[in-house]
Amino acid sequence: MLVSALTDRLRQLPVNQADAIDVGFLTYEREVRAMCEMNSCGRYGRSWNCPPQVGSIEALEAKCGAYRNGILLNTVNALEDSFDFEGMMAAGVALHNILVEVNGIAAREFRLDAYLLLGAGSCSACKTCAHPEPCRHPEERFIPIEACGVNVVSLAKNTGFRYNNGPNTVTFFGLLLF
Repeated sequence: MLVSALTDRLRQLPVNQADAIDVGFLTYEREVRAMCEMNSCGRYGRSWNCPPQVGSIEALEAKCGAYRNGILLNTVNALEDSFDFEGMMAAGVALHNILVEVNGIAAREFRLDAYLLLGAGSCSACKTCAHPEPCRHPEERFIPIEACGVNVVSLAKNTGFRYNNGPNTVTFFGLLLF
């Protein structure tokens, strides 16, 4: 009942899809986490929500594995073209804002006492991360799904979500575990 009600509520947000998933579809791949460690986005060791600050892949796998329920959601945003970096960044901020809403819904509306909310990419709560100083907005800091080693492409495929939504679009995922 809770899973269904929460899923229905999240579908009211500006998301493309929001569906309950079998958390057994979460697989943890060192190769995915290695992309973080290779600093492919430039945020490794420079952001409070990215590795190594968020913990080892083993610790994150254990943390994720403690939950029995999951709701996967995604957003799809149009881009001017496949090189529209500003559009991609704006789409990431839009997902971040949705996750802030999801956080409030989980905590206040549904009174979940234990949950984990994962996002896409590095944090966008602040224009510049305070790291190594204390985080200014820890309630808006969501660990990237990929930092946990979860292959989002496989997760989307295994759960009926579309990862590629056509040319000149960007798709981002969020995951609520509870």
